[in-house]
Amino acid sequence: MAEMTDREFLSAMLGRINEIGADVKAIKDRVDSMDRRMGNLEDRMGNLENRMGKLEDTVQEIKQVQIQQSEQIAGIAVTMMEHAASIRTLKLVK
Repeated sequence: MAEMTDREFLSAMLGRINEIGADVKAIKDRVDSMDRRMGNLEDRMGNLENRMGKLEDTVQEIKQVQIQQSEQIAGIAVTMMEHAASIRTLKLVK
């Protein structure tokens, strides 16, 4: 390999530094893009958490209504059984 002059050496080094700079910029752009995408993902996850919280609240409300309905049905059933017993008692009395 022929000896390089100082100027050729510096020119080659500057070219290599420019290549490295371009690679670093490409990496930085990629990291920035990933950071934006992660931010968007975090926003979506926050929205999903909020919706899940609302869903949990709705499920709890539904469970409470089911309990109330079960209690009402049980009350109606007791009343009907009492009514049937009263009718039987009346038949026996006659």
